[in-house]
Amino acid sequence: MTEVLGTYRVARSAAPVREQAVIQLRNLVAGRFQPGERVIEATVCELLGTSRTTVREALRQLETEGLIEIVPGKGPTVARVDESDIRDLYEIREVLESFAIMLFTERATADEKVRLASAFGDLEKASASGEATRVLEAKQVFYDVLFEGAHNNSISVLSQSIYYRVARVRLASLSAERIRAGIEELRIVHQFMAAGSGQEAQDAYAVHMQNAREAAVEAVKRFN
Repeated sequence: MTEVLGTYRVARSAAPVREQAVIQLRNLVAGRFQPGERVIEATVCELLGTSRTTVREALRQLETEGLIEIVPGKGPTVARVDESDIRDLYEIREVLESFAIMLFTERATADEKVRLASAFGDLEKASASGEATRVLEAKQVFYDVLFEGAHNNSISVLSQSIYYRVARVRLASLSAERIRAGIEELRIVHQFMAAGSGQEAQDAYAVHMQNAREAAVEAVKRFN
């Protein structure tokens, strides 16, 4: 997945401009704009370095994904999420990511297992820093390797759509206490995965997601 922070401008090579614009607009929605904030086309054009036509197409795509909503008299705005939304989205996250954990233990290559261990090591270092943004970025790398090793592209695609909807809430939920607790919870998950114990890893992940969900609910209360 694309990281939330960093430059937003669309490159003139590699993927098609429209596809890049969609990706970078998702990043803007997740990392720069506030829930309920109006998305001004001219501002987005300047940030992305693209035409209004491309931006409008990207906005329509994000509307179908639930990231943008069209408010009468106001235009496109960043969709808000409430407690109910967070609970629903985290339930879906748990199902998808727990299944990915099981598939990883069954399908991952030796190289993918090494890469997951390396990603977890980087996550430990990020957690030791106590910096929420760094932790979130390191966690996303960990999940990217997890999804790749699960060898099920649909899980990755579905998880990505959820990721952007909860990115800001996840960041706000990462207090120092939650960072410390979260890394220990994931350590247990990773240990079971490394041992090839998929069911135990799933059970441990359910505990992690329950705690993450409650932290996210508290964070969204502060937003609303």
